[in-house]
Amino acid sequence: MTNGIENLPEASETQAEKDRLMEVMTHLRDVKMITDNTLARVEPMKACILLLKKHGVAMKPEDDFLVILENSKTKLIDVAEKALGPVKGKILPIMTKESENIKSEVRGFKLKIGDFREEFRLNCPYHTEKTSPEIIKEAYETIEEYYKKTMD
Repeated sequence: MTNGIENLPEASETQAEKDRLMEVMTHLRDVKMITDNTLARVEPMKACILLLKKHGVAMKPEDDFLVILENSKTKLIDVAEKALGPVKGKILPIMTKESENIKSEVRGFKLKIGDFREEFRLNCPYHTEKTSPEIIKEAYETIEEYYKKTMD
């Protein structure tokens, strides 16, 4: 589980660094989800093991399930603390910068769409007062032109 967070990106300038940032963020999310979910199940498992022992259910003597469970819990907490503490702190500035970059791209795209929409509304042949084969052909060509622009 720790392998996914060992190689941290230094910035988010290249696509490879952005991809690596996303991988690290995905690992952090997974660690948090697994940790929360697993730690919530430890106490019920302990209670189950103790109940089995209380009722004399035979278990292999070399398998002390309570010790195994406690060791697993400790290892999971160690990984979670390593991942969610220092690693998240190291990538937080990069995440913030990338978030701002994405917001900027979205604003630019929104402006571009607004300009395109306005141009479309001004130039698209909604209502024509006269009809002729040439006017209809020109209208279809205009619609086709905007269809191609939309697909691009």
